[in-house]
Amino acid sequence: MPSSRIESGEAVGVCRTHRGGSVRSRVVRGAVRTLARPVIGAWMARPDLAWPLTLVDDAASLLPKPPGAQYVDVDLGSCRAEWIRAEGRSTRRAVLYLHGGAFLMCGLNTHRSLAVALSDHADGPVLSVDYRMLPKAPIAHAVDDAVRGYEWLCDKGYRGDEIVIAGDSAGGYLAFMTALAIAESDLPRPAGIVALSPLIDLDARRRAEFDVQASCPMFPGAAVQSLVRYIEGTHTLLTVDGEPGPLLCPLDNDLSVLPPVMIHAGHDELLRSDAESMSDAVREAGVPCELHLWRHQVHAFPIFAGSVPESRRAIAESGRFVRAVTEPWPRRAVPRLEAVA
Repeated sequence: MPSSRIESGEAVGVCRTHRGGSVRSRVVRGAVRTLARPVIGAWMARPDLAWPLTLVDDAASLLPKPPGAQYVDVDLGSCRAEWIRAEGRSTRRAVLYLHGGAFLMCGLNTHRSLAVALSDHADGPVLSVDYRMLPKAPIAHAVDDAVRGYEWLCDKGYRGDEIVIAGDSAGGYLAFMTALAIAESDLPRPAGIVALSPLIDLDARRRAEFDVQASCPMFPGAAVQSLVRYIEGTHTLLTVDGEPGPLLCPLDNDLSVLPPVMIHAGHDELLRSDAESMSDAVREAGVPCELHLWRHQVHAFPIFAGSVPESRRAIAESGRFVRAVTEPWPRRAVPRLEAVA
């Protein structure tokens, strides 16, 4: 796995390319290309249709919850969340998790296995947030819901330096925007950010050429541009405080306020350019960043942590990062799982 160490001002970055191509990852890659890619292409052609996107999480709800973990339902007021702790893991740190799904679908059920795996490797519980989504709510409301989740963790006794914000795909975007929103508030800064195949740039005119050059098994070359145009159109119909819902990009903000960052992406996936652009911008802002690129992996591949070796390794790397950025100074006790229900 070739790697390089990059220094920018006071920031140190690691860029590492991991080998891939296990039998199971190739099976997943083939299934995604055969099943998911045509559906995404059909959505691109007619995003205005009433696609039953909620069925994705509804179908996942029929699956049994992964064994070896505790689950507690949480009411954040504006949305639901789930407090998850893998068996035998501590409560001295916590992860705020924001699921992917293009701001349109997925939820607690589709991402429960990933949350359990992350709790296991991070040695701490995960608060998975079922934030409000398009087309009923603007993305700004999803950020508000994520901040509510962060406030909930603080209210339960966690310090900022004991909390890492994480997310995949659209949830990766939300992880960065949530950290930026926290920086503008009186809340303590989080210890770190983990972004898995993050969607970063919501400007259709600014999308990198890699979008059309990538040999992504999941997305056709214009998929992200189609999604961004859909988001832009939807936001003109949604209001926040009487104004059209704001559509912001993490790259257009002061990134020097961010904590240390870890980013994972597939080597040939469509959003690799987003991962690289964000990694470069974070380091240029003076913030430490690790970028991990994984060969022969699909978009948001860590979601398959229960069955694909490379996915498990990516979650293990993420857990290592979470433990490293939250490791003690002298540590005081924080609530047990039962106490925060």
